[in-house]
Amino acid sequence: CDIRMPKVNGVECIQFIREQAPGIPIVVITGYPDTELASDLLKKGVKDYLVKPVEKEKLLAVVDGLITAGKEISF
Repeated sequence: CDIRMPKVNGVECIQFIREQAPGIPIVVITGYPDTELASDLLKKGVKDYLVKPVEKEKLLAVVDGLITAGKEISF
C-alpha cells in the first residue's frame, strides 16, 4: 500500500483492509518518509514500512518473510 495515492488516502486504505480482511499483512511503500507516521502504522499492525526507491531484493525479502510467517501459523 502506498500512503499518497490518487483518489484514495493510504492510511484510510490500510484502515479499510484491517477492518475487511484483518489477516492480510500490509506493507507500506512510500516516497514521503515520515517517522511518526511509520511508528504509528507499525503500532497498528502494518508489517513493514519501506521508503522509495525500494531495492528489489529488499521488497522480495519482506514479502518472503511474510509468506513464511503465514505458513507457520497453524489453524
